[in-house]
Amino acid sequence: MSIAATKPFFELAAALPEHLWLGAELAQGLSSLPAASGIDNIAILGMGTGHTAGCVLRAVTASTLPVPILVQSTYELPACLGKRSLVFAVSGSGDTDEVNHAAADSAARGARMVVVTTGGWLANFSRETGSALIAIPQGIKPARVTFGVIVGVLLASVGRIGFLPEAETWLEGAGVQLRRRRDELAKSGNIAARLAAELTGKHVACQGDAPIGATAAERWKAQINQNAKQPASASAQPNASHNEAVAWDSADSRRNEAAVLLRHPFEDRRVGQRMDLLAGYLKDKIPVHDVRGKGATPFAALMDLTMVGDFVSLHLAALNGSDPGADTFIAKTLKAGLKPPEAANG
Repeated sequence: MSIAATKPFFELAAALPEHLWLGAELAQGLSSLPAASGIDNIAILGMGTGHTAGCVLRAVTASTLPVPILVQSTYELPACLGKRSLVFAVSGSGDTDEVNHAAADSAARGARMVVVTTGGWLANFSRETGSALIAIPQGIKPARVTFGVIVGVLLASVGRIGFLPEAETWLEGAGVQLRRRRDELAKSGNIAARLAAELTGKHVACQGDAPIGATAAERWKAQINQNAKQPASASAQPNASHNEAVAWDSADSRRNEAAVLLRHPFEDRRVGQRMDLLAGYLKDKIPVHDVRGKGATPFAALMDLTMVGDFVSLHLAALNGSDPGADTFIAKTLKAGLKPPEAANG
């Protein structure tokens, strides 16, 4: 598949700043959010893109939010979820089995629910239970390109509750940086195109600091997997320096490997030193690529790294001859034989 054939996907990736604002605007239509005083915890139920969007919210609010954010990607829910929980059930298709079952369980426990989807079972569930519904426009697909919309919804919703008064400022700042980055990525020989050429045929090990760089690494990994149909993994520093780093001491484990270190201005100084040490240690073992996110806030830097990663994955798709829209296993095989929660059927 050529660059021309992947053009619609590049256009969607380039629309990230607009998608963030669209999500924020959609959140303004919510009329039933609880007051901050009535919330003990916030949970995001999501798989794939929904999971990563939840991790973004958790990452950028970790040092300021007075209640914990739980990102759940399983059927089971923690015991702490109940009547004083605000739960976002996120699914691009509305037919994600794990999310649907967890949403039904959350509602049965009396949690306040917000459904974020394009339709499917989950949209019907929201209407049947009276849960708040944010409808993602049907034209934004496949599901993984709804990422910016979902992040905008989550950030603006938490801002509306009163937990995050700086949400709008963060969105504005991210928009400034993303438009700047978009202009750079439109030029010939840009960083994403150059990096993709270096990563072709490699297993890409994406690393970043917890929580900002590590969340970006998860998005990079998923996009390389799905868009380029290429193996990739994600891990978080500083923990990765205490285990994963030594795997590359073996010559066998270094075949067709490359590391991408996702950096940004808000790293803890000590973690940054560990990543510098890792890069120096690996330089004669495997290719190590350093990608620097920019922005005035951690949120902006995280979104900046995300945009670069999305473009890298699409350049890889073109080089690999892969169709970014193909996801046969996820769309069909993964869901074979599954039934929606009985509560959904009325």
